[in-house]
Amino acid sequence: GPRADTAHRPPETGSAEAPFLEACELTKNFGPVRAVDRLNFAVRRGEIVGLLGPNGAGKTTVMRMLVGYLVPTAGTVRLAGGDIFRDGPRLKEHLGYLPENMPLYAEMTVHQYLGMAARLKGLVGAIGRRALSDAAGMMGLEPMWRRPTGQLSRGFRQRVGLAQSLLGDPQILILDEPTTGLDPNQISELRRRLRSWRKKKAILLSTHILAEALMLCDRVLILSRGRLVAAGSPQSLAGTGGGPAAAQITVRGGEGQPTDGLAQGAAIRSTRDEDSIWRLEARLDREASLNLMAHLARGGWEVLEWSSGLSALEQTFRKLTLEEGSERED
Repeated sequence: GPRADTAHRPPETGSAEAPFLEACELTKNFGPVRAVDRLNFAVRRGEIVGLLGPNGAGKTTVMRMLVGYLVPTAGTVRLAGGDIFRDGPRLKEHLGYLPENMPLYAEMTVHQYLGMAARLKGLVGAIGRRALSDAAGMMGLEPMWRRPTGQLSRGFRQRVGLAQSLLGDPQILILDEPTTGLDPNQISELRRRLRSWRKKKAILLSTHILAEALMLCDRVLILSRGRLVAAGSPQSLAGTGGGPAAAQITVRGGEGQPTDGLAQGAAIRSTRDEDSIWRLEARLDREASLNLMAHLARGGWEVLEWSSGLSALEQTFRKLTLEEGSERED
């Protein structure tokens, strides 16, 4: 895939494509430790960008700098055309931020907490009430409206955090591990919402779950020891520069070998497990995948599992972050 050094190109001045969010040479030292090392990237409207890395890679530190919570040792953050540290108060209305562990006041009700968050964002009066009802409706919080946040399940606390980040309909969403604590149904619902918000927002989210990045992100930035080691679409990083992705297929029930009589059968590695279950491995482009699918159907093979791309993305991820030490905090 494209390497990190080509991942960032500054926009032309006045370009319609100017990024909503831009990190330039972003660096953070904690004493002698360099936690983030000269990071360059941009996020535009209409895309979901995933910041991907093992625990301790520096993802949370990056996000805290992007929202102005941590001052970088060097480098700048440009947000909606301004500098987050110079013009912070003016710019922050464009920004929705979900921290990693959302700090909630346990004795405040959901309504009180979101009301306070709205006032801090300058959303008052009728505008504030509208912002509250929109955010609560979007995250399905009405049943919990009068309940103290300390009595909520982890999933509902995460929803309150997401509702807080959506107050005022910001143009930029920065979400640190947004699916933490959500059950599979809630994760699926959040993915659907993120895709619909993407049309008019720039979204940056961090995750260490590769499947999430593959399903959700238009672009992935892989971080290792505070450095950007790769950037590109998940598919281009999983395949070889956008080439065929690795597929792993499990089938049973047909006669002979699953690839018998298939033109490109020699390129597919077939191994037989117990109980007549076959495992096939190959690098397949779209046409080869469709050919194989049709061939298996004609031969009466039942496809038990077909995974494509993720194992290859995992291999890329491991290769790029292998020397990563897990002893350091994020």
